[in-house]
Amino acid sequence: MGDELVNSVRAFLAENDPDVLAAIEDVDRSLIRSELRRSPLERLVASVQQARFYERLAVSRKSAQGGSR
Repeated sequence: MGDELVNSVRAFLAENDPDVLAAIEDVDRSLIRSELRRSPLERLVASVQQARFYERLAVSRKSAQGGSR
């Protein structure tokens, strides 16, 4: 995601819904802190598990699309 897009979304939220912007910033910080508490190996294992999940999801979606034709 480009900085320009992020900045425009942040500006929109700051003007139209600052509570949502504050909530997003809180979530981002808490997720970062949570990840940094893990060891590098734990983060690597979690990343591999997530990648495998997405691979299985992609395969199941392809199967579902192919079976509905």
